[in-house]
Amino acid sequence: MSDNTALPTPPDPLDQTVAALTAACPGLRQTEPYTIGAQLADVRLTPQRTARFTWAGYEVHVTVGHEDHLDRDDPDSTTLYREVRAHAIFLVPQTIQVDGIGHVEWEMTNPRAEIAFPTAFAAAAADQADPRFAAAVLSTVAKALAYTRLATEHAAVQAEQAADEVGWESERPEGVNPRTWLRDKRAQRDAAKS
Repeated sequence: MSDNTALPTPPDPLDQTVAALTAACPGLRQTEPYTIGAQLADVRLTPQRTARFTWAGYEVHVTVGHEDHLDRDDPDSTTLYREVRAHAIFLVPQTIQVDGIGHVEWEMTNPRAEIAFPTAFAAAAADQADPRFAAAVLSTVAKALAYTRLATEHAAVQAEQAADEVGWESERPEGVNPRTWLRDKRAQRDAAKS
């Protein structure tokens, strides 16, 4: 008796990536190059091999490299890949007047204040028509957006510690060495947290 059941086909990496990304970042869209009605899976690049995605106030800038032998583990490999880089920035919608330290001739405003986050890297299939290429680009975009969350959490902790140290400096008794005072206050804070 022969078995005519077909083996299940493996899931498409692009479909999996798009499903996970739209669940994690609803409303994510490609804004450069822009095509009306294009789906997220239809990853497009400019002639300079760049793209831009936007989501919830973040912009993710993508750069795709030339075809290259990126597999360093197998020097005999003839397979070509492309390096994908993505970094997110957060556009600060409104900056407030901040008093600077020291002398300036006049204050100037930043017309496009932004916060930059770490760059995500990945290797993608060399063929831009291959669905694995689009999956790698979108996966790298997702990684860049994950870095925003991690960096923001770290920045919140650092800002809290910096605020503590500013407060401690205002409490420092006259004649006490500033370094010694901060070292003792940090030790007290660390002991209280453990």
